[in-house]
Amino acid sequence: MNLIKNFKISKNKIIHLSIVVTTLFLITAFLYKKFIDGTHVFASGDYFAPKMISESIKNLQDLNGEYPYWLPSIFGGMPTIHSLQNISNYYMPNFVLNILKIFSTPEIWTQLIHLIFAGLGVYVLLRFLKVDFLISLFGSILFLMTPYMNVCIVHGHGSQIMTAAYIPWICFALFKLWEKINLQNLGILAILIGFQLQRGHIQIAYYTWLMIGIFLLYKIITSKFIPKFYYHIIGALLSGFLMSLSIIWPSYLYSDHSIRGAVQGGAALDYATNWSFSIYEMITFLIPSFYGFGGRSYWGTIEPAMTDFPNYLGIFTVVFIIYGAIKKIKNHTYVYFLILSIFFLLLSFGKNFFLFEVLFNYMPFFNKFRVPMMALMMFQFSIIILSTLGFQTFIDSIENKINSKYLIGILGFLLIFFVIFKFLIVDLINIRTDVLLTVKNMIHSDLNKLIIMLLSIVGFTIYSLYNTIKKNIFIASFIILVIIDMYFINQQIIDNPSVKIKQSTLQEMILPLDDLQELTKDIKKPYRIISFTRYNQVRNWAAYANLEDITGYHPAKLKNYAQFEPYIQALLQGQNTYIGINALKLLNVKKMINWNREWEIIPIEENLQPIDRIFFVDNLIKYDKDEELLLAMNSDQFNPLKLSYTKSDIPKFTKSNLYSTVKITSWSPNRIIIETETNNDHFVGLSEIYYPNWVIKNYNIDIIQINGFLRGFVAPKGKHTIIMEFNSNDVKYSSIISITVFLIMLFLCFSTAFITIKNK
Repeated sequence: MNLIKNFKISKNKIIHLSIVVTTLFLITAFLYKKFIDGTHVFASGDYFAPKMISESIKNLQDLNGEYPYWLPSIFGGMPTIHSLQNISNYYMPNFVLNILKIFSTPEIWTQLIHLIFAGLGVYVLLRFLKVDFLISLFGSILFLMTPYMNVCIVHGHGSQIMTAAYIPWICFALFKLWEKINLQNLGILAILIGFQLQRGHIQIAYYTWLMIGIFLLYKIITSKFIPKFYYHIIGALLSGFLMSLSIIWPSYLYSDHSIRGAVQGGAALDYATNWSFSIYEMITFLIPSFYGFGGRSYWGTIEPAMTDFPNYLGIFTVVFIIYGAIKKIKNHTYVYFLILSIFFLLLSFGKNFFLFEVLFNYMPFFNKFRVPMMALMMFQFSIIILSTLGFQTFIDSIENKINSKYLIGILGFLLIFFVIFKFLIVDLINIRTDVLLTVKNMIHSDLNKLIIMLLSIVGFTIYSLYNTIKKNIFIASFIILVIIDMYFINQQIIDNPSVKIKQSTLQEMILPLDDLQELTKDIKKPYRIISFTRYNQVRNWAAYANLEDITGYHPAKLKNYAQFEPYIQALLQGQNTYIGINALKLLNVKKMINWNREWEIIPIEENLQPIDRIFFVDNLIKYDKDEELLLAMNSDQFNPLKLSYTKSDIPKFTKSNLYSTVKITSWSPNRIIIETETNNDHFVGLSEIYYPNWVIKNYNIDIIQINGFLRGFVAPKGKHTIIMEFNSNDVKYSSIISITVFLIMLFLCFSTAFITIKNK
């Protein structure tokens, strides 16, 4: 009871918080009204890819009685936790969110709760910055209704929205620690940082750390140096990092073996800077459909020319940004968020500005990231805070009519701009011919809405000049207009027929996959498949059916497999290449499964003649450059049983003979049991993708990579049972550290209360 008494909160704060949560909940429920009861779902390609993997992992876990650290279903095999697949159970808040499953709550609610949490975080931050209640609500609604936040939900980027939800909370905790340096605030900041990292979108979390870094630099320059604060910040960052070690450490180890670590420890710059924003695209901050509205209507400057939405800021955001700039708000908070917004806007330009390249070359781990436009999420957060501070400044001096005239001047300028744009400029825009009429109609529709919105704001403002109007009514009217403004944009994103389907339709789509699972369930020996058709745009469909596909989708696949992927894709497009054919042989591909309104399962073993899952190798040759291996494989004479290739030092062994035997007696994702009987040391090749976590548990035998992406080892003389296991100690030990640090930080959160009780 004494502990509870130490946490005092006023009645007004409880009422205000209840109003905010209720408002954000109602807006969210209205936006997603067709989805909150599960009757509709978003079925984009990015939704299906992890969904199929999740089902595969669940099936493998049920079948083998343990969590699969290795996923055999895509690309011939790859790690699960290390590649950040299906990591929800390593996200500590998920244990609370799992309560929703008891009530059969639709999956989307996990993301919607985080969306509401994000809006609430902006409210808490703004209140801490001394912003009035209703104006803070204004800012929280803007962030919740930011198109980027909602498009993540619509297009299957759940980890991104859930990671981004922590940005305002971490910013709040950062300011709180600066104001009051104690262990309690250190613990709060550390837990928020840890939870954000646990959610698994490392790039957004990295940008959050950049936000913290900019805060520290700004305080060093503008304020008295306080060593105690920086000690606490280091403690919070380190503790937050250690809290997330359960996924960060395995994913860090994995990065050197993935395509994101392919060139100088990171993705090549030209690959990393795909989807770079540009100065021309900034027009969409004001006129959302200027470059179309994503999808087929898009004709803008982003490369590749694929985007799903415009980065509309909202007319109110723009108006009060301009107002704040005119009034020259000079307080440190405003300047910090101004620096933050400029920094992340320039970072989003990617290849169109030097900042991304500088960080790519010199910032630790930054070269693991791609899609510079993700920085716009941080930019939009900062801009919303700036806009809300500008709105607060206006309300604080609303009695001064000159300030209302400033606002009317801004509104008038924008109104004239939009009218001129509508009647003079639109017809002069050189829009791509195939979308000309569609885009022009979109632009005119946008301008009509913006003009009506501006006239409404002008009307309210002029009325306030000549009549007495309560501040709260004035602010409330602006909040209503904000909701209307942002609703139109979000509704186009959410009500997109290309990704919105009924739950019943989804079940109908899945039904043939259940049939395929039934058709192939009697597999006695593991083998891999290839498909020359797609299945209803569903990525990773073979994983759902518990099949081992040599293709698939993942943003950071293993780079040893990736070097052969272009040749495999060439085969799928009808181009015969020896490298592609030999890759299929090495991967033990025995069946082709195509979808042509029904499943066609075609044996190809006789024509392709793939190698067995396990085999003896007569000779090994060491090579230095990948080109040497590709040259050897680009031949119909390539025979890995007679001659295989490795970059490792060649171990001592002798050629196998007729009396030598090797076979797999047990196979599961985490463990392969092999029996060998030889009269000498022989080299064994295994048609399984090489990854260094695979070890031989019961013998001191090294596994080396052969033929670019397979495993091989020397089987000792005699009769042996060899157990090859996936070593998951890095996951297990880092999880122990994560839980331990979390408990310590949780104790620190209550440390002030404990000390107070002790003193009393």
